[in-house]
Parts: sequence; structure tokens; C-alpha cells
Amino acid sequence: MHISSYLTAQGEGNQIIDHKGISEREASEKIRVRLAAEKPAYIGITCMVSEIEMVKNLCLLIRKETPGSIIIIGGPHPSSSPRHFADFNVQFDYLVIGEGERTFHELIRTLRTGKSPDDVAGVAFLRSGELKITAPRELIEDLDTLPFPAYDQVDMAYYCRPNVWTIRPVYISSFNIFTVRGCCYRCNFCVEHTVFGRTVRKMSPERVADHLEYVLKKYQVDAIYFMDELFTLSGERIRKLFTLLRERGVRILFGCQTRVNLLDEDLARFMKENGCLQIDFGIESGSPRMLEAMNKQTTVQRIMETGEICKRTGIRHLANMLVNLPGENMEDVEASLTLAKRMNYNLILWNVYLPFPGSGFGKSMDLEDFNTILQYPSKPAIDLLERKYKFGNYSMSIETLLNYLHSHTFHPKYLKLAFNASYWRSMFSVMRFLIDPRYIGALLRSRRKKEYFTNLFKQVTAM
Repeated sequence: MHISSYLTAQGEGNQIIDHKGISEREASEKIRVRLAAEKPAYIGITCMVSEIEMVKNLCLLIRKETPGSIIIIGGPHPSSSPRHFADFNVQFDYLVIGEGERTFHELIRTLRTGKSPDDVAGVAFLRSGELKITAPRELIEDLDTLPFPAYDQVDMAYYCRPNVWTIRPVYISSFNIFTVRGCCYRCNFCVEHTVFGRTVRKMSPERVADHLEYVLKKYQVDAIYFMDELFTLSGERIRKLFTLLRERGVRILFGCQTRVNLLDEDLARFMKENGCLQIDFGIESGSPRMLEAMNKQTTVQRIMETGEICKRTGIRHLANMLVNLPGENMEDVEASLTLAKRMNYNLILWNVYLPFPGSGFGKSMDLEDFNTILQYPSKPAIDLLERKYKFGNYSMSIETLLNYLHSHTFHPKYLKLAFNASYWRSMFSVMRFLIDPRYIGALLRSRRKKEYFTNLFKQVTAM
């Protein structure tokens, strides 16, 4: 959507074929029909770090339906591992490495005029069977120069309907936006830097306020989730943003994500007073040894201090945890579970580490395994994980380990018949948003009351 609006601003006609919310077979047919009808000159595809096999199949469909179309693939996977696309025989013409707006536009403009792509920074392509990678593209310094995403190109009714996955697990009509790009930290498992770099760039408070006001009025959502890796990096910026929103009469609930070392009590209280419902943190582990191995640059003590700040200020607290880390043992896992019980987080997500392209632990997943892993938690995916990608040093299987953790911490998708007190405390903590006056007030003010009731039972397990 960002690339589409940028192309439009540069006078380039473009369309998005959006196939979220339908089956894979329906999506393939929708794409086939659009390709046959429009015969596009250039086709851009985003590829996340686990989607190379899906993209390979999509490229084969494009080659069959519109063999004259030039296929350009961007996103985290080509940005972190461009050579994979040659090794895996993906039928691409060009790869975009890093931020896509300027690179994509310059590339198609260059190709249209018949010039060589050698001088286009941030691309890769095959020449005489060898992958050529051009010089790196400079990052976009002033994010205020970028237009708003192309909301008109997708089904916003689908994305803005009440859901439980934007501010997890709060059931509310909400939408994601980015206001910051880049992360200056170097956690070993993270690949965010491969697209947006390590230089942090922030939209101005004025630009963010304009964006929020537009989305809230146009699409009548009841909450916003800030996707920025480091939303609280600048407390001054946050204070100015919400001061501007108050002056404009804009009232929202919101969620965000940040690091435990980037939140103090004064800032947390200000955020709570201005609608902050939940903050998501990458806790990852309660083991000092594992925190050091991941290069988290924090301590268990600081993790607990930030958790107490959230409790005192009444902000919901989501904890992302990681298991299956290289060298992890049961003592480390128990330390994580002890931390989770002690802090009684509002939601705990037990995630399984995998060596996706761009992660910093060394080994990378074999290309032929991506499609199977995407089917997790299917039996073939679990079997592959156990056989080939189990890095933790514990005798029980990863599946058994996750069942054990979910028997102590409640998650709506993994209901257990558990009789320990920590499970029931966790359940109450997860569902406590139902009695939060701010949440109830948002529902009463909402123009989507009917949707809340009609969509509830469809989505309650879709987190």
C-alpha cells in the first residue's frame, strides 16, 4: 500500500490484487482472472521470510498467464537473502532489496526507457546465470515526504472489521499504521533491519496526527495499533503527538510495541491518559543466559520493573516469549515460566525460534522446508521441526513443551483443562479487557455495534 501510493504520487498507474480473507484456490483464480484481463507490464510481489515457495508458485502462474510481464519481488526475504531466489529457481526478473518505494519506481522507469538497471541502487537480477546485486539504496530520511498508504486499493471493510489480532486479544475494530522505520538494536533472531535498516527515522508528530485523523474519520475504526518496533523511543514525540490529537478533538484507544528499556512511569501514565490500552514487549526469556545469547541488551530485573510500571499505570502488557533457542535447556524454560507467573502478563505468546533468513544465530533453514513450516501446527510441520530444527537441549518434544507452557498460561487458541491456580489467574488477566471502562466506552461510542456482534464468534480463535 505504501509502494502503491508512492507510484501514484509519481504519476504511475497501478493496482493492488488483494487476496486476504479467501482460500488459496480462490486467490489463485482471482489473480489469474485479473492477469488475463489486465496483462500488466510490471508485477510487484512482497515476500516475507517464510514465503519463498508460495512466491515461486505465484511466479509460475504469472509466467503462464502473462509471459511478457516483468516480475519484481521485494520484502524481507529478498532483502536478507537474495541468492535464495536464484538457488530455488524462482522465475523472477528483479529483486528489490530494502525499502521499496523509490527503488521500485526508479527500476520501472529505467526499464521503460530501455536503460540498464546496473545503476539502479538496491536491486538484484540474473545476468549470464549469475546474480548481480547493485549498490545499496540509501534509506528514506524524511518519512513525512511519503504519501499515506493506498487505502483505496484494498478492502478496508475487511481490515477494519472488529478483530482480535490487531491489539491481541482485544476484540475491537482497529487498524495498523507505521510511524517509525528502523531499529538500532541487534537482537539475534530479528530480521527487521534487512528492510528498514538500523537507522531510526520518525515521522513528525504533525504528520502522524494527520494520518490518524484521516484513518479514524474515513474508516471509523475504534482503535489504532502502532507497528513501530520502537514506538516509545522518543517520549517528547509521543507527548507532542497526543497533545496535537487532543487539540483536534481526536480520541482513540491504541496499542503499540516497544522494548522494556524504553518506557518509564511518567511516559506510561501519559500514554494511559491518552488511550493506551496495551503495550507489546519482546520479553523472549526469563533466563539471563538466554537474554545474553540473544543480545537483548536488557536484564530480568529491568523486565520486571517495566512490568510493574504497566501494572501501576493500568496498561495491558503482552509478553512475546521464545523457546527452542540454540543452547536453551529446561532450566532456562522454567525461568521464563517463573517470570510469566510472577508478572501475570495480560497475554503470553510462546513462540518457537526458527532460523529464518536474516536471523543472527548462523544456521539458515533449508529452502525446501519453508512451505511445510508455513503449515504449522500441522503434523508434518511439527515433525519437521522436531527432526531438523530442534535447537533446545531438553528431552521432551517441542510440542510437549508448548503443551506444558500452555497448561500454566492461558491463551484462547490453546484451551486446556488445567487445575493449577496460575492458569486461572492468567485466564482472568487475558480477558480483563472486557471490564475495562475504556473498552466499554469505545464499544458504546462505536458506529460498528452491529458488526461487533455478528463477527465475534467467527474471530474469537483467529489470533
